[in-house]
Amino acid sequence: MNYRQFEVFVAVIECGSVTAAAEKLNLSQPAVSKSLKLLETELGIRLFLRGIKGLQATDEGRSLYLEASRMTDNYAHLEGFARNLPQMEHARLEISCMPALSIFWLPQATAKFIHSYPDATLAFRSRSSPETVQLVARGELDLGISQAPSEDASLEKIKLFDLNAVCILPIDHPLAEKREIDFADLNGRRIITLSAPDELQRSFQAMMLMRGHSFSSKIEISLGSMMCKVVEAGGGIGLVDEESARLHDPGKSRVLRFSTPISTPIYLLRNVNKPKTLVSKLFSEHIIAMAGSRDPG
Repeated sequence: MNYRQFEVFVAVIECGSVTAAAEKLNLSQPAVSKSLKLLETELGIRLFLRGIKGLQATDEGRSLYLEASRMTDNYAHLEGFARNLPQMEHARLEISCMPALSIFWLPQATAKFIHSYPDATLAFRSRSSPETVQLVARGELDLGISQAPSEDASLEKIKLFDLNAVCILPIDHPLAEKREIDFADLNGRRIITLSAPDELQRSFQAMMLMRGHSFSSKIEISLGSMMCKVVEAGGGIGLVDEESARLHDPGKSRVLRFSTPISTPIYLLRNVNKPKTLVSKLFSEHIIAMAGSRDPG
């Protein structure tokens, strides 16, 4: 017995005749009749009574139809599902990204991906880099975009680009007239800093110390978007990443690059022990391509 025999049997029941079933299945009438005969022989039962009014299903035939029709319906659903896989109609991807990249770069990259694959389901979470690393390592997320380095053997890391730090100042600050900021310009000043675990903050602090400069910090802000608003409200000089700095108001603040760049690598993370789905593969390839053409602003 095979699926085709049951498909023919169901078609004959539903169409009411061999002729109509043959037309529906694009088969010849002899092929349909032969398939029914083989099925009856293999089962050892009569499925139809052949009389003046045509084929009439036996009690056994009606019972078999109830199960066979479920099978053919499920197969039709499975076939449709399989055909839709390239368009990812049933795909779902769980992604976590650090807040700074959720402001501008990732939304643009995502919009372009959805344009190509409109049926894909994407679930985004904005979490800190350390949280993202942990969740991907535990297999709770499909992909992560993070600045936090990790040597966890369960993680595959692909570098996307380097994220730079910039200095944001109130528009009327004396340093706002400069073309770029030198570390000496910040010596002895009070700086609004990023949170301690942030890689850009660590690099900034290390480079200031290496040059013999000092600074004080009484305000620590983890969200770059909030950093911009605090500076614009007159809170002082801030250190922020270049993506978050896109949110600054040019009428209230200036963003200056450092004469010696401060940067941290951004990685695409995947758990190597978690099966790679088609949507995961395509989204990863898309993100990598978008990283290559990224405009730091």
